Amino acid sequence: MLPRGIGGSDDFVDVCTTLQVPASGAHFVSARGRDVMLTRGKDQQIIAFAGNCTHAFAPLKDGRIENGEVVCALHGARFDLATGRARSGGCPNLPRLAVRIEGRRVLVRPTPGPAR
Repeated sequence: MLPRGIGGSDDFVDVCTTLQVPASGAHFVSARGRDVMLTRGKDQQIIAFAGNCTHAFAPLKDGRIENGEVVCALHGARFDLATGRARSGGCPNLPRLAVRIEGRRVLVRPTPGPAR
């Protein structure tokens, strides 16, 4: 296993343990300098999204969680925690990031793309 924050040749980065990702809400981490938001889907599988608002790129970790959504602190844009869908007009959906679970470790590919 690689030390936390270090990626292998397949570009996945070890960011936290599975226990750090709450059943509801979000856990924010950094992977190679990119903000990442980890949540759980309706099936409780861990999913990852880019951790910045798609409107003004404000860090979503500075916002708040309410009613299954993360709310941007800068201008109030809302995004569904389970899907990354924008709930506010004018904002694109959050980019989804590939996740891999190894034992109790969560690994994320910090750039959007399909899982391997």
